[in-house]
Amino acid sequence: MRTTPVLLALAAAAALASACSESPEDLENGQTTKDPGGNGPNNGSEEQEHTALDDRKLDYNEALRTASLKLVRALPTLAQIKRVQNASDQKVAYEEELDAMFADPRFQERMIKWWRDVMRQGGGADGDRPSRDTAPVFAARLVVEDRPYTDLFTATTNTCPSYDADGRAFVDGECNNNVAVNAGVLTNPGVMNQFYGNMAFRRVRWVQETFVCTKFPAEYSEAPVEMNGAEYVSPWKFESIAAEPINFRDTESVICANCHTTLNHIAPLFANFDMNGMWTDSIQVKTPVIPEVDTALSHWLEPNEKLAWRLGTEVADLPALGQAIAADPDVAECAVARAWNFAMSKEDIVSDLATVPLEVIQPFVEEFQGNGKNFKEVLRSIMTSDDFVRF
Repeated sequence: MRTTPVLLALAAAAALASACSESPEDLENGQTTKDPGGNGPNNGSEEQEHTALDDRKLDYNEALRTASLKLVRALPTLAQIKRVQNASDQKVAYEEELDAMFADPRFQERMIKWWRDVMRQGGGADGDRPSRDTAPVFAARLVVEDRPYTDLFTATTNTCPSYDADGRAFVDGECNNNVAVNAGVLTNPGVMNQFYGNMAFRRVRWVQETFVCTKFPAEYSEAPVEMNGAEYVSPWKFESIAAEPINFRDTESVICANCHTTLNHIAPLFANFDMNGMWTDSIQVKTPVIPEVDTALSHWLEPNEKLAWRLGTEVADLPALGQAIAADPDVAECAVARAWNFAMSKEDIVSDLATVPLEVIQPFVEEFQGNGKNFKEVLRSIMTSDDFVRF
């Protein structure tokens, strides 16, 4: 298993006389910096702690093997191994092999499989049920073709492509699900079909967990308020959400509004998709009361409340929601964290709690923000970094 800076920071912190928590601040305070030249803050007056990071050795052939298994799902050939091993500049040779893998059709197929896992999607059309492959294929195509990651939420054409396995090529495809303007995967019929549910909450949760990498609550106030022995942490006005027919302001067991102040301001945007993922002119989801009834806008929100991605970011429709998501820095951080976990053989950020502290990936987040949000380029940078090529 690859050793990451996070694990090493935890190990270093545990060795200190005073215990620290797992917060990023504590991890940072618990680390020491080796400065064998005596040019650091201590000017050599104190012996710096030796960590496992100092013992890592540069090994481009091991990096080649690891990258090949991840990018094309095959071990490198003997010719590839010998080329890197015998090169006068192994770094250049390794990076040339890496670029060849990114251009390999097998990388296309690897990305499709990976996005299926990330999106929890997959399967062909079946009767009235649309294909659940078009969203992951679309995402994979964006990566392979060096398109901006934000197209996932803002693209208006060819948002339901397919993949020709025989020709090993992406095939254009429109979603054709009656929406006036497509908004990337936010209007994908396969997604809307698979995550159909009461009041469209499953659809909102899919967006949050897939592209923000956290569960709800999604927003936190700087000044939480105590309610019935628990904390109301949302920055939204407590009374902004409905109290009937479902009481989203209930505080008896949990503070429902912590999650639902955000959820209820987004969910109506997805409510007109029916169970087959087709857009209609009316709300198609149900409110889970007895007897079950068609949901109305007043079931989510109080009168005059505006729809919004986050407090202060109002959105009138799904294309506007896509623009808001594309501009959210948390979404960019999530994309880079997923790229890091892919490269470092870590499990899912949300379902397996394989989170990545921001200080670990901050340089890559900054690169991602500056390179037009090119996912493949930031993945390449991760796979050429010290954390990937040193063992």
